[in-house]
Amino acid sequence: MKKTRFEAIAKYYDFFTKVLMMGTYGRVRERIVSSGDGELALDLCCGTGYVTGHIKAKRVVGLDLTRGMLMINRSKNRDNPSVKLIQGDAYNLPFKEDTFDAVYFTLASHEFRNIAPILRDANRVLKKGGKIIIYDIFKPGNPLLKAYMVFVRHVVEFGKCWIYDIGEWRDLLKRAGFDEVKADVVYKASVLLQGRKAG
Repeated sequence: MKKTRFEAIAKYYDFFTKVLMMGTYGRVRERIVSSGDGELALDLCCGTGYVTGHIKAKRVVGLDLTRGMLMINRSKNRDNPSVKLIQGDAYNLPFKEDTFDAVYFTLASHEFRNIAPILRDANRVLKKGGKIIIYDIFKPGNPLLKAYMVFVRHVVEFGKCWIYDIGEWRDLLKRAGFDEVKADVVYKASVLLQGRKAG
């Protein structure tokens, strides 16, 4: 399994995420996890476990490429028997079709230059009518927030940051096989998206 730059920052990741979210960390998480439940959920690119142990499904599988992130997530969910964590690649999900009731994709989509195949594979592993819940930064219209996103892209993300406006997100999700797409702007700088597997 290839190493990622997240291996080096794993132990600092939660601290910096809380700083960048400027006091909204817990409130946003509650909004994310209130969006779905069900029998089995996938926390895609689960990282250190921002939402993993808070998802209301009966069982949760967390998948991430970075071993260091998973170690922190595992320590948070040590006493949670409903959570299972595995190391894996978002571009090649190791799950059968029609497995999950919900897929959560939180604060990770901006890390991928080509997000379309990840969304298609998320659709594949969802049951018919299953829900995808995405939370991340997006392209704002406000000039001050645009300047903030330039800072995020070049300083925080080292130039590796791909974000979309709401129209682009709707198009990406529809092309991946989702309908009933909803988008809620959260604190002006991020977006909470939901869509259902069509068919």
